[in-house]
Amino acid sequence: MINDMNRIEDLSEQILQKCRFCNPPERERILWETEHFYVMVSLGPIVEGYLLIVTKSHIGACLNIPEDLLPEFLMVKEKVKVILTSVYGGCVFYEHGKAGSSLLIDGHIHCYHAHLHCIPLSDKLHSDIALDYTPQIYESMEEAYTSLNGVDKYLLVEDDKVYVFLPTDKPRSQYLRYKLACHIGYPERWDWVNNQNWEMIDDTVKRLKPYFV
Repeated sequence: MINDMNRIEDLSEQILQKCRFCNPPERERILWETEHFYVMVSLGPIVEGYLLIVTKSHIGACLNIPEDLLPEFLMVKEKVKVILTSVYGGCVFYEHGKAGSSLLIDGHIHCYHAHLHCIPLSDKLHSDIALDYTPQIYESMEEAYTSLNGVDKYLLVEDDKVYVFLPTDKPRSQYLRYKLACHIGYPERWDWVNNQNWEMIDDTVKRLKPYFV
């Protein structure tokens, strides 16, 4: 087990006090770091192998990353995709941007800090989102960044292509997590505060850590 860690009983309190991405308290979940990004196992993984790519600086959304950091971000993203595809057979990315993405606890929004979700899945998740919103379709993340840099209220899914949705309403909290959890048949797992799933975190660290060297 990772330092014998178990459920974080004061997680809601931690969220109220600080950004858990600027100061990640469980550093054992971090698998790899570059100068401006780190790759970590998600708290409350919906499936084994569920990772996050996180900016070290407090940047609001991935499409708002400074242009000079984009090549590094794309390099990290490609490394994660290669590893997850090699180990699990597929990789889907998604991000909420700032479109009602975050968990609401006592009026506090957590956490508008850029983090790209990386899921070992080969399904076309964008099809589920397209039932609710109309996508703009791009061939790559770089193309989406060039077209939408500066836009922050969006939903993004990358499977066969990059699909960016610009909702005019406010999606439910953790909308994409909820859609993913329902898609794979575990709807209760969308709630990462109450379903922290430390056993799966531990399994993911043990399985993937050797690949991030």
